Parts: sequence; structure tokens; C-alpha cells
Amino acid sequence: MGLVQAAPSSSRVESLDILRGLMALAVAVYHLSIWTQLFDSGTELNRLVALLGNYGVEGFFIISGFCFFHIYGETTWNRQALQSFHIKRFFRIAPLYYVAVLLNLILGQARGPDPSARMLVENFTLTFGLFHPNHALVLGGWSIGIEYVFYMAFPLLAWATRRKAVLYLATLALIALAVPWSFYKVQAASMIGHTKFHTYVQIPNHAFLFFFGGLAAHIRSMTPKRLHWRLFLGLGILLLLTAWWQLPQFYDHFDILTGFYRARFAGLSALVVLLFAFFEVPEGRYKRPLTLLGDWSYSVYLMHPFASQALVHTLPTSIPAPWIFLGSLALTLGLAALTHTWIEKPAMALGRRWAADLAKSPRTGHSE
Repeated sequence: MGLVQAAPSSSRVESLDILRGLMALAVAVYHLSIWTQLFDSGTELNRLVALLGNYGVEGFFIISGFCFFHIYGETTWNRQALQSFHIKRFFRIAPLYYVAVLLNLILGQARGPDPSARMLVENFTLTFGLFHPNHALVLGGWSIGIEYVFYMAFPLLAWATRRKAVLYLATLALIALAVPWSFYKVQAASMIGHTKFHTYVQIPNHAFLFFFGGLAAHIRSMTPKRLHWRLFLGLGILLLLTAWWQLPQFYDHFDILTGFYRARFAGLSALVVLLFAFFEVPEGRYKRPLTLLGDWSYSVYLMHPFASQALVHTLPTSIPAPWIFLGSLALTLGLAALTHTWIEKPAMALGRRWAADLAKSPRTGHSE
């Protein structure tokens, strides 16, 4: 069997769903390991999970860019298409996000700013990313705020980048926009009052990642050939070794999120997404659990803080950190399975039905 094979046509790229699940798991492992003090600061494992956890979030943006340009890049954006797009996106993101916000408010967890009337309105309209991503009332919600700004802008972006030269030029422009943030603004920001983190999460520091995904989608569309699993595995190991090669000793995790390290690891993240995009997942015993992890990725991302807090408040402090960590991770996956089944899936189905009903409405001019 050759190293490269032809791929079946499909709008869904299962390998990227799996990669999204692995990245969500990396974020959960990163946070849970810090909260349980599983690894000493600066140790090899601490630095590894910091690298994978932080760039897992950046990988989400690249995968989102890929999926949207891949699926909707050639869509004709009339009124019906815009309605359908935004309804489906809202029902994909909002319901579970609302649950997480309400849980934070009910449990009194200090996640984000004080829940003033303005913050509540911004969060329940999902517009907080337009004002500041750290207006999220959910841990890690800053990335959701940035994602939703991308959703708002995407139809216009897709129309503007129909000519692929514009896509490449826009990517270069957004990289240039991010350079002063990564090489100066974030590095110069104070750690006092989380100012450095507030600076890091700004949209100009991340917008180029969505366009990295758009470039990956365009590159993939240029050929039906896909990687054989041996070549995929070999290239994956090479990328992992490249990421780990000469990784500096650091205690402040911002050290790998700015400057040349940011350029290095953001580029490697894009290559990882491109690698997975060119791989068709074969049938086998591992495909189903990995696909499920991909389906649960959003729930894993939002639910792992609640799993951690549940065990911290119920288990004796004498229990060793590794057991608390493993218990938190297992509870995270259990909660993710439940919330995906009972909140995400029904909400997505409702969004699809509503979008379909509007498409048949006489007001759209497409009644039957």
C-alpha cells in the first residue's frame, strides 16, 4: 500500500474532530494538573502540559478557521443562508455556555468580572468578545468570545476571500497585526491584576490563527490525496520532537506564549492541523472512543473546572494529588458525556429544525 491514498469526499473531517477532542483534553489536563499541584513548577512534565494546554486553545482557533472555510467558503450568502448560519452557530455555542455561567453564579465561583448587569447582558448575548474577551463569566470563556466574533464576521470574510490571493494577503496582514502584541505588548504588560493575561487574550493577538485554518483548508482542497497512516504517524512524531527540541526552562508560562516561541509554536500548531486534515481516520477499535472525545470537546472544555471543584470540596485533603487529578479527569469525561447528550445534541437539533423551518417560511420566498 502506498504512502499517499485518495480520500472519499465528505464535508466533515473526522480527523480534525478527533484533534479538537485531544486538544480539549490537553487543556483539561493542564488546568487540573495545576489545580492539584500534580507537577512541580518548571519540571519537564509541567512544561510539557503547559505547552500542550496553551497551544491546544490556539489549535481550537485554527481548526475553527479550517472547518468554516472548508464548509462555507463557497456559500452564497443571501438572507436565508445568513439566518441558517447564525441560528445553527448560536444553538451550538449558547446553551452549554449559559449552563456554565449559571453554575458559576449559583456556586459563587469567582470566574471573570463581577456579574454586573452589563456583564450579564454581554455574556447572554455572546457579544462580550467585542468588548473584551475577559468579560467572560466562565473559566476559559475568553476563547469562546473570540470564536463568536469570528462567527459574526465569517460570512463577510468568506465573501471577501473567494479569491484565494486575498486569503493569503489577509493572513499576512493579520500576522503583521499580531507581531507587536506578541513581541512587545504582552511581554511588556504587568502581571499585577492579570494585566498580562488581559493583554494576551485580545483579538489582534489571535485573529491570524483562524486564517491559518483557512489556508489549511485551501491547501487540502487542492488535491484528493491523503496520507497513509505510516506517513501520518511519522510526521506527527517529527512535529512533536520539533516542539520539544530545545524547549527552554521556564516557570512563567507566558514565556512560551510570546515572541519567537509564540511564532514557533503557533506555526507548529498550524502544521499539526494541516497534518490531521490530510489524514482519513481508518475504521478500527480506537476510532469510536476518539470520535466521542471529539464530540465531547466543548463539554470537556467548559465542564472540567466544575469537576475539579466538586472533588476538591468533597474529598479529604489527605488524598494524594495524582488520585485527585485522575478523579477530576474521569469526572470531567462523565460530565462531558452527560452535557453533550442532554444539552448540546438537543440544542443543535433544535437549531437545525429552526433554520429549516425558516427556510420554508413564505417570508424567505422558498415556501413549498
